Amino acid sequence: MENRSITVVIPCFNEEKTIKKNLMRIYNYLKGRFGVFEMIVVNDGSADRTLKEVKKIQDELHLRVIDNSVNEGKGKVVRQGILESSCEIVMFLDADLGIPIEELEKFVGELDNGYDIVIASRFVPGLRIVRPVLWHRRFMEKIFRLLRIVIINIRNVKDTQCGFKVFRREAAMKIFPKLTVKRFAFDAELIYVANKCKFRIKELPISLQNPPNSHVRLARDPLNMIRDLVRIRINDGRGRYSDQ
Repeated sequence: MENRSITVVIPCFNEEKTIKKNLMRIYNYLKGRFGVFEMIVVNDGSADRTLKEVKKIQDELHLRVIDNSVNEGKGKVVRQGILESSCEIVMFLDADLGIPIEELEKFVGELDNGYDIVIASRFVPGLRIVRPVLWHRRFMEKIFRLLRIVIINIRNVKDTQCGFKVFRREAAMKIFPKLTVKRFAFDAELIYVANKCKFRIKELPISLQNPPNSHVRLARDPLNMIRDLVRIRINDGRGRYSDQ
C-alpha cells in the first residue's frame, strides 16, 4: 500500500479519555503503510475536553481539525470531513476504534478487486466479537434493520450501520454531496445513494470491540430513525439523489 494515498476521517463526540491514544494508534498504523495520508478530525460539539486533547497533538500528527460548536450528529460531521478530503482512498471510522484501524488492509485489497465501497459488517460470516454489544444497542439494531427494509428497501447490504467504511474517491465524491441525514440513519442514506449510483459494495467481517459507553439515546433515536428513513424515501421521490 506504500504507493497509495488515503484520507481518514474521524468524527468525535465526547471522547476525551481515549482520543489522543486512538489518534496516535491510527497515525502509527498509516505512517508505516501509505505513501501519503491525511487525518481529518471533526468535532461534533463535544461538551468535554475532546477538542483540547486533539489540539495537544494536532501539530505532532499533522491533523486537520474541523470544530463544530453544536452537536448536530455523526452524519453531518462525517460529510464535512469527507468533502474536505484530497486522497484517492477515503474512509471514516469511529473515534473509539470499536473496529480497529488494523482491519484496513483487507478493505483496501477489495478496492483493488474492483469494488467501489467496502464496509464493515456484523452480519456476514467471519465476525469476531471481542466485547459483546450492549443490549439496548442490539435491540435498536434489530428494529432499524426491519424498518430499513420496509421503508427504503435496502436488501443487498446486511449491515448499513458499522462505523468503518472505505471508498474510492470517485464514489465518495458522488455520494456525499447528496446526503441530508445528520444522525442515526445517515449510513442507510449513504448506502441508498450508492445503490442508486450502481456502485459495487462489498461487506467484510471484522473484529468488533463494542465500546462500554454508547451515544445512542433510547428515548429519542427510535423516532429520529423512522423520521429519517421516511425522509430518504421522500428525497428520492423529489429527485434529490438523481444526477440531474
